[in-house]
Order: sequence, then C-alpha cells, then structure tokens
Amino acid sequence: MELLKIRKELITDLREDFPELVDKFNHFVISPLQSKQNSVICLTFNKETKRLPKEMIVKIFKTYNADNEYNTLKRLKKQKLLIPNILFYKKPYLILEKAEGVNLCDYINDKLVDVADLNELDADVKKEITICVEKLADWFTQLHTNNMIGKNELSEIIVLNKGDTRLRDFIYNPSKNELYGMDFEESYEGNHIDDIAWVCCSLLDTDPGIFEMDNPKSKIDLLNLFLKSYYKKNPTFHFNFKYFTEKLIENLNIVMRRRHINLNLNKESFMKNISKEM
Repeated sequence: MELLKIRKELITDLREDFPELVDKFNHFVISPLQSKQNSVICLTFNKETKRLPKEMIVKIFKTYNADNEYNTLKRLKKQKLLIPNILFYKKPYLILEKAEGVNLCDYINDKLVDVADLNELDADVKKEITICVEKLADWFTQLHTNNMIGKNELSEIIVLNKGDTRLRDFIYNPSKNELYGMDFEESYEGNHIDDIAWVCCSLLDTDPGIFEMDNPKSKIDLLNLFLKSYYKKNPTFHFNFKYFTEKLIENLNIVMRRRHINLNLNKESFMKNISKEM
C-alpha cells in the first residue's frame, strides 16, 4: 500500500518535470530501499527514456534536512568525491543516479559468517575485505582533507562530517575498486573523529557483529585496519583515544536502542577490551 501511494504521488507531483513518469502503460516499477527516517526507492524504467537513466534512486524527505543533503552533494561533487550524480531536486524529492555495485555492509559481512579471526579466511577473501576497508579509509580521507575547517581550542581537527555513518551508506564496485558514498542529510562541521567512530561502530555491530559473536576478534581487526589506514593517510590528524572510545560507546548504545537490544555497554570494560587490541 505504501509503494502504491508513493507511485501515485510521484506521478502527480513530478509529471510536469518528467513526462516519462506516465502510468498508462506501466512504464516504470519501484522497489523500497532501507532508510531510517525518509522514504527511499529504486525506480526502474521498462523502456528507454530520452533524459533519464534506466535506474534512479528517489529520496522522499520526511525530515527537514533536504537542503542540507542537496547542498552537501553539490559541494562534494565539485571536489570529485565519488558520490551519486544529482538528477533532480525539488522538495521533498531528491533524485540521484544509481551507483553500480554491492552494498559495502553486505560485501564485508557475508564473508565473515562463522569467522572469528580474519586469519581463518582464504587469502584472496581476506585481501578483498582488506582492499575495501582501505578504500573506505581513502574515501573519508578525501572527504575530510578537502573539507577541513581548522582546529578548535582543544586542537581537534574540525572537518565536514558525513554524519550518522553506516556501512550501508556505501556502494562498492569490486571490479573497478570504486566506493560511492551516499546519505548526507545529517552532514555537519565537527571533530573528524565523529565520523571515524561511526564507521568503527558499524564495522563492529553489523551482523555478524559484537551482538551475535562470542568472540568478535575479526570485527575488532577490521576496526584496527580502518583506523591504521586512515591515520597513515592523515599523519597530521591527532587521534584522541579517549574521545574516540566515548563516541564509539555512545554510537553503539544508539544502535542498540534502534534495534531494541536491552543492553547497556559498560564503558570501562569495553575500552579495556578495545585497547588490548589496538
């Protein structure tokens, strides 16, 4: 019912901008995509169109962050960061070109089912995971260094943060070793470690993760790999371990509330366990 409603609204609201969105001959189909706050769909045409690609991502905002995402996308596109091309924007609709590849979350975690240690993996599979995690560090290096605001009174590096970063916000194309970032509605200027902590949170908690595994060493190894790769590329960025762990715990607790997991991580013991590995 929800998809039918979205379809009717698309046709009604955008038919003047896109005459291709006619329904008489069922020229397009839509399928839902995961989103926490807004409605996001993949729209696929059944026939060629003059102006539009065969597949598009349509984000229909229910929040007030549409302008923030649109302006951030325009800013990053000028910097040649790999993000989807903007095809159209008129509140509440943001239409983007679909990036070719596989969701980074699935690409990594499908290889880690029943794997407690990365060294248990086939050498080629381990290399594939290593390459894409290093690519993720590359992507954030470009985002942060191109958008560095400066330092605050505590000498923290302030950058444009993507905000609320999850592995599902990235599409990876293994054949081209290209990583596309998306979902910038919560982007903001702040400590660069904010983004880093969200990435590490997603590396840890996505299934199979620390809530499903008795020994999540493989996930902590990925966290360490990401951190080492990022700070190797950014040697002038100071890593504040205390701030990082506080943000990491805060983010994991947010994830648990979202997933209705009735558990509160003990900050001291969790920091101790992580610090042993780093």
